[in-house]
Amino acid sequence: MEELTEGLPASEVSTIVGVLTRADTSFLNGDQRLISDAYRSIVKTLRFLGFFQDDLKLKTKDAKGKARTCLDAFGDVMAERMAHESHDRDLVVMRHNFVLEDEAKNRWGHTSTWIDSGESHKSGGVSLMSKSVGVTAAIGARMVLEDKIPQRGVLSPMHKEIYEPILAELERNGIVMIEESERPGGAPTSSTRPKL
Repeated sequence: MEELTEGLPASEVSTIVGVLTRADTSFLNGDQRLISDAYRSIVKTLRFLGFFQDDLKLKTKDAKGKARTCLDAFGDVMAERMAHESHDRDLVVMRHNFVLEDEAKNRWGHTSTWIDSGESHKSGGVSLMSKSVGVTAAIGARMVLEDKIPQRGVLSPMHKEIYEPILAELERNGIVMIEESERPGGAPTSSTRPKL
């Protein structure tokens, strides 16, 4: 920590120490080199986002004077500093790690992974985030309009009759999660998707 803050103004030291003492490094298993690298990366990111610039103005209250969340204020900074240029492409790396348990209390790991990149606006394409969010919302809206969702109200997509057709259509649109399972007894995963 001292190495990262040596010679810096007190206000910067305070911010760095405040952030780094809250950083979860437990997944690095105490490896001091990896922890040091992670801390350097965090400080570099804070600098890139402008957290040490005198002209950085965080909007902490909304138009009615109500306090905004830290995430909303941080989102403003990221939107400005990380805005895409017309030639930029986005990259999505999504990994969900699950520990599943059956009725007999057998447990196993299961991962669901998606890695893909979008197209630039300059090339006439769309970002992958736009495509993934837009296509998913469109499928859901169409299913509601076609009366293919029997439940009513605000729903989480936890019902098979909702998520199975959506996943199938997303796959037809090139949006595919790769499923990997460590199911006990060597039983294959129920997924027909390829392994990573």
